[in-house]
Amino acid sequence: MTHPAKARAFTLIELLAVVVIGAVLLSLSAVAWNDAVARARSTQCLANLRGIGAATMAYAADNDMTLPATTHQRRAGLKSWTISLQPYASGTISFRCPSDPDRESAYSYVLNDFLTPNPSGAADLNFSRLSRLDRPGATLLFAEAVPDLNSDHFHFAAYRGGSLPAGIFAGQVDVERHRHGANYLFADGHVEHLPWTQARARLAEPGNRFVDPTQ
Repeated sequence: MTHPAKARAFTLIELLAVVVIGAVLLSLSAVAWNDAVARARSTQCLANLRGIGAATMAYAADNDMTLPATTHQRRAGLKSWTISLQPYASGTISFRCPSDPDRESAYSYVLNDFLTPNPSGAADLNFSRLSRLDRPGATLLFAEAVPDLNSDHFHFAAYRGGSLPAGIFAGQVDVERHRHGANYLFADGHVEHLPWTQARARLAEPGNRFVDPTQ
């Protein structure tokens, strides 16, 4: 009579191989999941900025094509964009990026002070009207602020007519919040995701209007 072969037992090496393969697959799944979450958050952030852009254009249409103001213009009787854009948002957009690490801030996006009346450091400038921008699609209107900026606007206007150092820009804009890049809303209402390498290259271009519309 023949006897059935005995079941072959796993060796320790084979068991370790199974464990290692399982760990690798789990790690790859986690990476893929994290990447998917990051992409979804970046997409939502772009949608937020697109909504802010639409609210800004509607505000401008009601105010002789003037862009919303910041806290610096309160003495002139104007309100910060964080207040004046609310009626145009109708509660349908968020002023917070889902990837913003600063959970205490009410808004993640901050206005380019070059596009405000008489900004600090360049009090004689006033590019707050869209009609004064001959290339609104080249100049950023809103960008994502670094945590703890504690302002509703950036402070770039002191560099008008010259080169804005990349370090100064990155000290206020969270340039790598989304997959080594950040999201930007431009003065014509369009939005872009720019890797930091591309944003830095734009800043370095002679006569660029990425931040400064006077170039």
